[in-house]
Amino acid sequence: MRPMLEGRVAVVTGAGVRLGRAIALGLGARGAKVVLHWATSREGAEEAAGQLRAAGGEAVTVQADLSQADQVPRVFEKAESLGGCDLLVNSAAIFERKAIEEIDDLAWRRMLDVNLSGPFYCCRAAVASMRRKGRGDIVNVADVGGGLRAWSHYSHYCAAKAGLAMLTRCLALELAPAIRVNAVAPGTVLFPEPYAQEEKARTIARIPLGREGTPEDVVKAIEYLLGAPYVTGQVLAVDGGRSSA
Repeated sequence: MRPMLEGRVAVVTGAGVRLGRAIALGLGARGAKVVLHWATSREGAEEAAGQLRAAGGEAVTVQADLSQADQVPRVFEKAESLGGCDLLVNSAAIFERKAIEEIDDLAWRRMLDVNLSGPFYCCRAAVASMRRKGRGDIVNVADVGGGLRAWSHYSHYCAAKAGLAMLTRCLALELAPAIRVNAVAPGTVLFPEPYAQEEKARTIARIPLGREGTPEDVVKAIEYLLGAPYVTGQVLAVDGGRSSA
């Protein structure tokens, strides 16, 4: 059986660490040629690309600050070297907890620049290649925070992720039928560091499925969206039922 993504070129942003890295490895394992973007985590991106190449795949890395629109084209130039972008996963993000009084202008702008403007710039850049090919898929990595629920002390983060969820829906309408746009909204997947064991236990106790999610859970959700040709404009919660509890 041919891998489901054989021959397709995937751009994964934030591919040097944590969930982004797992997504890049997961798509490569499913046959995609992968462009692994990194902003500051070069070592992780290069290591993941090496793993994909060692397994017989094609992978390249590229550095860019995606909050700066003029740096985004270099990412998609790398994709052109592999045949042009077929699939974009916007995973790059920053995360922090702050009371509103602690969110200064710089922190507010940086959060929106990275978590909302960056994905927008990447979507805009990917469209030309996808339209040329007559098809394409975009999957944004949103969050249950902002995308589906409100969180105290994360107003700037939730506002950016809520914007990303709405961007997903708007672009799904605009780019149909050739290009499908969806999002995954992970819940408790890879606790931030450091995170006290007692707090982890309290969080897991509120999850109906009774466990922390894994990066592979998110990769499988993305795999579902990529293999579901009649699905677009959706934000799929991958949270063990937490957003429904």
